[in-house]
Amino acid sequence: MKKSKLTALTGIAILGLTACGIEQDNAGNNTEEADNNTEATNTEEADNNENDRSGSLEDIGESFEVSYSTWANEGEPAYEGMVRFKEIIEDETGGNVTIEIYPGNQLGATLEQMEQVSVGSIEMMSSGDPGIDEIEYLSLPYLMDSNEHWNAVLESDIGEEFNEKLVEEQGLRTIGLLPRGPRVISSNINIETPEDMEGMAIRAPAVDYYVQTFEALGASPNPMDFGEVYNGLQTGIIEGQENPLETIYSAGFHEVQDYVINSDHMFKPAFVTINEDFFQGMPEEYQDLFIRAAEEGEEVTDELLAEEEADMIEEMEESGVTFVDPDIEAFEEATQEVRDDLGTEVWGEETYNEIVEIGSSDLD
Repeated sequence: MKKSKLTALTGIAILGLTACGIEQDNAGNNTEEADNNTEATNTEEADNNENDRSGSLEDIGESFEVSYSTWANEGEPAYEGMVRFKEIIEDETGGNVTIEIYPGNQLGATLEQMEQVSVGSIEMMSSGDPGIDEIEYLSLPYLMDSNEHWNAVLESDIGEEFNEKLVEEQGLRTIGLLPRGPRVISSNINIETPEDMEGMAIRAPAVDYYVQTFEALGASPNPMDFGEVYNGLQTGIIEGQENPLETIYSAGFHEVQDYVINSDHMFKPAFVTINEDFFQGMPEEYQDLFIRAAEEGEEVTDELLAEEEADMIEEMEESGVTFVDPDIEAFEEATQEVRDDLGTEVWGEETYNEIVEIGSSDLD
């Protein structure tokens, strides 16, 4: 430091200021040190809490083996969602709970699997069958605006009542959903309005709301077995069919169809179903984990669907398929009576109106 010939008064002032500066620096250092200690303590506590949480699941010590059956094939978004479910369960329980997935309906058709889960010979399944009409008919045409609206209904008081009825009548519980794309129409006819479907031979499942929907649109529905649809389209026995886009792609229907009509006439996810006695027989911590893992599996499925949709559309367009955006409002109006009649019949007018409100609500 350079020496100065300042007066004694100035020197005293400088010493005073210097002392204050030292005190301020020390105070700043003390504050910073305290902040660092607090941050370190909080981080340590958070780490300990996380370790306690995962450790507590591992320390429970109870072991369970779960057979999980599904229609989905390996590589499909829904299957990958189930794989994520398996990974979370096995990782967080330290292997005390193991999940064996049986894809591609290996353990039987959907109804056979449901019976097996109901009696407890297998513990879990996922399929498009929810087990009771009160949930099934949420698939009525243009009733749900999205898969998220399905969740909104099932998480409401109405949905909880439906799930409890499923428990009481079937011994089953729905613990989550696996999203599927909206159902659209593949066709050899360019369809922009319901009038374009007049007299069209279209394959539709032999379920009343499917049949009535396409009758309301002017078509002639044919309940052909799914395994016969490709040949039926190829030979002209039927002129079109309806399914989620991923099903149309995987079945190769775009190879024998000219158009895909983005009708989005129904949203219908798959349901993650578990045997109620098995579920209640697990510790509560495991129950919570299963529900959380199912939610994460749903997120994985949704993300993969979005990623793969663009690739599927590109490939289908390259094969000569034209995608058409029809007059959705006209389709909604044409199917209004189907929604109103069947919805009121299944739920009663008051509950139906509540479901309509939730199904079209703003979820943002």
